[in-house]
Amino acid sequence: MKAEKVILSNLIYSGKGREVFDGGIAINADCILAVGSRPEIEEYIGGDTVVFAFEDKLVLPGIIDSHIHITMGAMMDDNDINLEGTKSAEECAAIVRDYLERNPDTDLILASGWMLSLWDSRELPRKEILDDISTDIPICLPTADGWLVWVNSKALEMFGYTKETVSEDDAFFIKKDEAGELTGVLYNKGADPVYFMMMDIEPAKAERLLLNAFRRFAEFGITSVGDLSNEHVIDREPAGFKLYRNLEAQDKLTCRIFIYPAIDKDLTFAKAGQLQKEYSDGYVRMPGLKAYQDGVIDACTGVLVDPYIDEPENPDKNGVPIHTQEELNAKVIAANKAGYPVRIHCTGDGAVRMSLNAFEASNKANGEHGLRNCVEHIELLHEDDVDRFRELGVIACKQPAHLQLSSEEFMLEAIGEERWGRSYPMKGIIDAGGEVNMSTDYPIVDIDPFNNIYAAITRCMADGTPVGPNRDDVMDIWETLYGYTYSGAYVLGVEDELGSLEPGKKADIAVLDGRIIDEAPSNLLGKKALLTIMDGKVIYEA
Repeated sequence: MKAEKVILSNLIYSGKGREVFDGGIAINADCILAVGSRPEIEEYIGGDTVVFAFEDKLVLPGIIDSHIHITMGAMMDDNDINLEGTKSAEECAAIVRDYLERNPDTDLILASGWMLSLWDSRELPRKEILDDISTDIPICLPTADGWLVWVNSKALEMFGYTKETVSEDDAFFIKKDEAGELTGVLYNKGADPVYFMMMDIEPAKAERLLLNAFRRFAEFGITSVGDLSNEHVIDREPAGFKLYRNLEAQDKLTCRIFIYPAIDKDLTFAKAGQLQKEYSDGYVRMPGLKAYQDGVIDACTGVLVDPYIDEPENPDKNGVPIHTQEELNAKVIAANKAGYPVRIHCTGDGAVRMSLNAFEASNKANGEHGLRNCVEHIELLHEDDVDRFRELGVIACKQPAHLQLSSEEFMLEAIGEERWGRSYPMKGIIDAGGEVNMSTDYPIVDIDPFNNIYAAITRCMADGTPVGPNRDDVMDIWETLYGYTYSGAYVLGVEDELGSLEPGKKADIAVLDGRIIDEAPSNLLGKKALLTIMDGKVIYEA
């Protein structure tokens, strides 16, 4: 049998192990036909075979980013407003004002990148600063980590938020001042309307935004993603699912999407069961469920084992768990019993511990279920919990480039030198036998996997500036490649189909512009793919 396509290279990484080989890959239709030495693969070359030959270019399984937020990222990529590195509310406002003056027909501004922990003043901004720019169009400015959104009065009006409609209980999420007036700062579920906007915009525009995002993914060699977007709420109309499936039906979808909606509130899993049955194959699937247990350390909403040190008695400056231990245990046990793996957002070591406790309770209640339960982010991990990832079979889903968002000054003030020294753990979990997966949390940081790998192996900003004192807590290049290939498939529960170059698996393959395995770390920055194949089809070629 002759192959439709053949890829040859002296640098092929299978997705497993710590080595590359000189050889090739033969492809027929959507599957890998053979993997082997050059002489072996050359036997599959016929007159109609398309041959891609590379030297000193790394060939690997299609990159899998297991944790992103597609629609949020697609909307934010639609403009050139970048609030990263800003030092004040006024600086952010000046950038937005300049954009609006250059683009007067804009009907919505959605831009991200600012971080309160990096501002000269840590005082939350107010809506009046944005109202001074415009009260005619909504302006929504999420922080880089997505947990706070600063909006103007028009956005509050659009979302139906007034001082009368926002209860005292909801004021924790929709901030009010001492006079009871809305400040224009939304937190956690109070910001949900911002992320639901993608579901409400005109379908043609939504399609354009998504296709632009998918083109960028392909440029980086990305062929599969896990979508943990906030708008995938199980008891809402699953519009996001339908958007993706419609693109697949039109043969426009160039990325496999694995969606994790929020756990059902009533724990019957009736809606989840319907969705999983409908989205059980093809390019759009629903492998499991997600949950949140805290916010983020940079906003003092991450739940810690010990209090924040700057204001230890201030409840507004000490993260409160989203679920009690009993509530979280019940959700995880019920979901796992019904056959759904659960992925839980945790930044603080207290939230991580509570999630590990819940997974331990599920293991005891449900036995060895083999589900891919995950703790997401893990910006701080208590030393007593490091071994528990291996012991419980829980995956640590890490986004190393998040450390590039950190302010050392803020972290030292908020959590102190000892905890700052064990923040953003990576190598320790691996050395203890735990599974560490790579992802970006796009658009919290860019989808670029190579900056993420750079952060993982250097713990540095893009300019080479070190972040934090724990310089030895780094991954090596093989651990990052594994984390982006086989481990990604393992998290998504599809390692029998994806994640490694083996005969019979789906032909999802990336060829990178360089060796990367033995290059200087700085060479990773700006790297892209030369060729990306998904399901046997060329979706990007430089």
